[in-house]
Amino acid sequence: MKKLLLPALIAMGFTSPAWADAEKDIVQVLASCLVENAPGNWDELSVHYARNGKDDKGLNQVSVTHRVSAGGVTNRLEPCRPLIPAMLVEKLSATLPENSQQWKAVDIKIFKTGRFSIDWVQPEG
Repeated sequence: MKKLLLPALIAMGFTSPAWADAEKDIVQVLASCLVENAPGNWDELSVHYARNGKDDKGLNQVSVTHRVSAGGVTNRLEPCRPLIPAMLVEKLSATLPENSQQWKAVDIKIFKTGRFSIDWVQPEG
């Protein structure tokens, strides 16, 4: 039941015209993946995704941390499939203006109320 309810909650939480439809769709899929293993009393789901340079083949080296807050306690969270959130973050970054696509980290928070926030960390300089 909680898997079906979450996308509806997130869709209701969007009132700002600043959020593109693509962002909403991607965050809904991300939330559905994270909520699968979250406790029923969760308040907030979060993803921290950091780019750590490129390997010798030119591929992004990344670190991803998933967390869930429930009842005032925050713990690590195992997503539905470990690669899904990383792929969704990269897809989400493609919605950014071209001059913002060189970000080095992003923090995504999804609240049970249906709201979400995305904080892109840009390189200094």
